[in-house]
Amino acid sequence: MGKPLVSVIINNYNYGHFLAEAINSVLDQTYPRTEIIVVDDGSSDNSREIISSYLNNIIPVFKDNGGQGSAFNAGFEVSTGEIICFLDADDRFLPHKVEEIVRAWQRYPDAVLYYHRMQIIDAQGAIKGRPWPIYLWVGLIRDRVERSGGWWPRPTTSALCFSRPFLERVFPMPEQSFRLCADAYVGDLAPFCGTIVGLPKVLTHYRQHGQNYWGTIVTAKNSGMENKAKQHFFEHQQLKKALSNLGIKTSITIDRHLPYLITTHALENKPSVWKLVPAILSCPAIGYASRLYRLLNLFLRRF
Repeated sequence: MGKPLVSVIINNYNYGHFLAEAINSVLDQTYPRTEIIVVDDGSSDNSREIISSYLNNIIPVFKDNGGQGSAFNAGFEVSTGEIICFLDADDRFLPHKVEEIVRAWQRYPDAVLYYHRMQIIDAQGAIKGRPWPIYLWVGLIRDRVERSGGWWPRPTTSALCFSRPFLERVFPMPEQSFRLCADAYVGDLAPFCGTIVGLPKVLTHYRQHGQNYWGTIVTAKNSGMENKAKQHFFEHQQLKKALSNLGIKTSITIDRHLPYLITTHALENKPSVWKLVPAILSCPAIGYASRLYRLLNLFLRRF
């Protein structure tokens, strides 16, 4: 197959202190046929000055603030690539990321989503923890996702690349519903629309720095758990709505959504372990040994 054009859409809101690093990480790719689209969602810092310094190498989109979903829509509207990769402005690609995605596309040209593992870094770029997701779901995974309540262990925005036909089918996304976590819309829909390709290599650095959405949540205690539970429930409801709008019938239920059940379980004053047992035993995201280990831990904590 030929060499496809790859569109990289960088969405930015007040991340001027990370933005140049994100743009440079795409300019430094080993694969040459890329277009870089930088969408600034109404920043009030120096982001627009930084973007303007790259005008010879990027396609800038300056817009009023509308949230991440609107930035995704605006970037896709001006893109022309056969493959679309998203990048949050506080993250960075590793140099061979696009080349690896193109190889996967050449091998599986009819897939809808190509993703890979990420490595967490801190604000200064230091490595934190182990690469994730640990488990890679590949192929036609719709049945597994149905059994897990619509959830699957996918990475976040900067590790997601999509085929153009898939995005043309599901875009524009509802902007008011996805001012945050727009990756959930496309990432959760993909398994219901075609083949998923997962690469075991780390191709993106995902930055946690306390100012991004999940960075704020993980530093909180009960309020953070409440936010996570609400977010899981909201994304589940939005997925059902999006599938209905696309004419895709589904049987997903929230009582099989393991992350939602775990967070709500942790918030209960007198949590009932039995609520989690069916979801853990049937969860296709984890192996049998891991299921037993999790159940044992739950019972030990309870008793």
